[in-house]
Amino acid sequence: MKVTKIAFQKYENGRLKGFAKVFLDDSFVIVTRVIQTRSGLVVALPDHVNKEGKRSLVAYPVNRELRQEIIENVIKAYKEAE
Repeated sequence: MKVTKIAFQKYENGRLKGFAKVFLDDSFVIVTRVIQTRSGLVVALPDHVNKEGKRSLVAYPVNRELRQEIIENVIKAYKEAE
């Protein structure tokens, strides 16, 4: 799978900087969040919080290359939106 499009929506609210729709092969979309941390920007993948407050990922890449491609494209879209 390849990232074919990124649609970034800026949303400044504390550490949250915005949301990015990541289109994979023009066939599947995941919504990520861009969060500012002390060490820089983080791309947060979709997750779910259970009754005990524990987070677990809902959708995520299974290989390092796709994860890196998603992160790089989302950060690029965030910087272009500034």
